[in-house]
Amino acid sequence: MNYKVKLNKKKIGTNIYFLIEHSQFTREDVADYLQLASSRVIYDWENGIKMPSTENLFNLAKLFNVQIEDILAI
Repeated sequence: MNYKVKLNKKKIGTNIYFLIEHSQFTREDVADYLQLASSRVIYDWENGIKMPSTENLFNLAKLFNVQIEDILAI
């Protein structure tokens, strides 16, 4: 059997957007927490242009107290 997962960057971006919008954090707060050079990359994630690294996914899940799977929307 071949079980292949294809991640949907748009859906992942929507999940990240939702988590930030329904939290007390700004995108700048999240960027600082993740030690990103700019909050611009978060907008790229939200728009499905880029994907967070594994490390950033782990830390996003930790920050928002969710499972990584909740962000990935598998």
